[in-house]
Amino acid sequence: MNYPIPAPTRYGYFSPDDPFWRVNQEWLVVLAGARAVMLELAHPLVAAGVARHSNFKRDSLGRLYRTVFMMVDATFGNAETARRAVGRVHRCHRSVEGVLPVGVGPFAVETGYRANDPDLKLWVLATLIDSILLVHDLFVRPLTLAEKEAYYRDSQLLGRLLGIPAPVMPPTYNDFTAYVECMFNGDSLTVGDTAREVAAAIFAPPLGPTIRIASFVGIGLLPARLRADFNFLWDERREKRLLWLARHSRRLRATLPTALCVWPHALLGEWRFRRRTGKIQKP
Repeated sequence: MNYPIPAPTRYGYFSPDDPFWRVNQEWLVVLAGARAVMLELAHPLVAAGVARHSNFKRDSLGRLYRTVFMMVDATFGNAETARRAVGRVHRCHRSVEGVLPVGVGPFAVETGYRANDPDLKLWVLATLIDSILLVHDLFVRPLTLAEKEAYYRDSQLLGRLLGIPAPVMPPTYNDFTAYVECMFNGDSLTVGDTAREVAAAIFAPPLGPTIRIASFVGIGLLPARLRADFNFLWDERREKRLLWLARHSRRLRATLPTALCVWPHALLGEWRFRRRTGKIQKP
């Protein structure tokens, strides 16, 4: 790899006391996956790379599965586990490059794309960060601004591991939210035929109807413009159902012990971290 890798701690790159760990350990944040994938596909260069270089028609859950477990391994794993996880991402991306077969939005026909383009990698990571924080607020508990700022600072480390140069990452959480809003309101996110084709394949039988139900939250939390461009049906009744689910999820989460609500990987990772470092849990 031709970019500097940050040095890990005695255990890994994150610890159980880090905001990045505490937010990502909630298994409900997996509800962010569908939103993140659709936001990725809304970028024509990302959609072209997925369509041309993946077997999305036969492996509709593959991208989501790999993304989720890259985050799990990078967050809760030791340094070697984290390096293997991001190494798999780099190997998959190494040969992903090409040109747009048709013009989409502001991107002319034959515009080139590379999966290792830092700007595209930033957008892919941004879809995860933004979606995870949104789902945590709605389905686990609202985070304070200070918590979100701390989470974003931690996510910059993951960005470095993924090969995003520090100057490319927005320097602060406020800058990050401004970047995301600019992407939402600009024309760089234009849902083209390729993105709709990939989305249709994800929700195609035999697993598609089940995936569609599991993606209800992610679809509902998409910006309205993009949701409509993907031809996802949405109305007031569905909006009320989503808000009802979110409200009751927050109430239930507040009453349940943490051990029932977090990834087993996080519990095992914390046990290994405490054993290796001898650090007791903060009160």
